[in-house]
Amino acid sequence: MGVFAYSAGHIIKDYYGSYKAGKDLNSLKETVFKAPSANSGEKEKNTEKVVNLEELKKLNSDSIGWLEIPGTNIDEPLVQGKDNDYYLWRDFKKNTYPVTGTLFLDMYNKADFSDRISYIFGHNIWDKTKFYDLRKFEDKSFLESHKTFYVYTEKGKLEYEVLGIDLVDPDTSLYELSSKRNEDVKAMKKELAKHIPKAEVDKIDENTKLLMLVTCKTPDDNTARRILFAKLKEK
Repeated sequence: MGVFAYSAGHIIKDYYGSYKAGKDLNSLKETVFKAPSANSGEKEKNTEKVVNLEELKKLNSDSIGWLEIPGTNIDEPLVQGKDNDYYLWRDFKKNTYPVTGTLFLDMYNKADFSDRISYIFGHNIWDKTKFYDLRKFEDKSFLESHKTFYVYTEKGKLEYEVLGIDLVDPDTSLYELSSKRNEDVKAMKKELAKHIPKAEVDKIDENTKLLMLVTCKTPDDNTARRILFAKLKEK
């Protein structure tokens, strides 16, 4: 579980690699983003993003969805490997160059995000890609105006509410929470209260589905982890 406890070190500034990665991502978006249906009903629904996950699966069978965080550059595919090393050093096409990695769900999580706690890992890249922009949520005004982000899966669009953000030790016990399936909710909330406001902790109950987005402190600093905490919104 502690994938970033021993990996995800400093990634050198590779300007061509950065250009190539950006170009590849833009090409991928053109391929998998569907145009909204003209007959989709309400006008506001016509502007919603529609992700062709079937096409995404054709391009990479490890694909499980797409992550979109409004107000940031985070708008990328999600994968899940057989271990938590593979996509640290491979792009969506499984190339080892450029070394930017791919956003990936923890190997132990269910791909439908139905676990009590799910974890998505990604590098903190110097060119402000991958999970670099998570730092924006350390600005309280930004956090309050960007409380919702989205995960597109085969079962539909999941909406998450941001609870808070914190810098933690690389060996944080937060990684162990999801393995304790029958853990007392009070004990879990006590641990989370060390990292997010009490008012947000109070929103959590035995039915809450949490999501943690995990990256390094900075592109050059692997001594801490920045974690964005969120909960699945109830429909």
